[in-house]
Amino acid sequence: MYNIYFAGDLFDQKHITGNFLLAKQIEKISNYQYKCLLPQDWEGNEKTAVDIRNRDIQSIMKADLILFNFDGVDLDSGTIVEFMIAKMLDIPAVLLRTDFRNGGYLFGDDWNLMVNGFPRCSIVKHSAIMMYNSLGLEETHKTIAQSVVDEFKKLEQEKSLLNSYDEIFSAYQHVIKMCGSNLEKLVHPKLVSEFINSKIKKNIYKINNLVTDSKICAQSER
Repeated sequence: MYNIYFAGDLFDQKHITGNFLLAKQIEKISNYQYKCLLPQDWEGNEKTAVDIRNRDIQSIMKADLILFNFDGVDLDSGTIVEFMIAKMLDIPAVLLRTDFRNGGYLFGDDWNLMVNGFPRCSIVKHSAIMMYNSLGLEETHKTIAQSVVDEFKKLEQEKSLLNSYDEIFSAYQHVIKMCGSNLEKLVHPKLVSEFINSKIKKNIYKINNLVTDSKICAQSER
């Protein structure tokens, strides 16, 4: 089973409902090969803004794959931060846009050109309003979910950029250090090792040499 982190708006009933319905369809269409992690399921329970941020970053690090909601005339700023963290960790990502509006940027892009060109990313675009009018709500979610699942399966086959255990572990430790605000207490080395080892077994990270349990333990004790 692969964990998919949902990155995007969750600020009102429409966002929360849409995220939930799409997540359920992705899980069903994938025959529950994919499990969706929705930040809306825990953000309301955290005590401070930093607690929310740290829990979200931890969940990004745990995720095998990430679905980014790239709707809106201008992309959500928090989603962009999450996107950059995911790319620094070489986590495969699907960029989903169901907003029919054009962002108005150069070269026909629907969003800021600075989020284009990153490896291990796939773009899925649908016009939700047109699909809703022609297919209805349930079929709209099914169609979008199928597109997302298809792209994730393609991304799973792509070669990872980080291809040794030491390189991967160092990338995680660097991101944790740069994020600060006691993130290292939540995402400690042993947990990082568990995340990485799980992704190696699922072939998300395709390393040159298999890592022995003793080496993983040595890394986790740093």
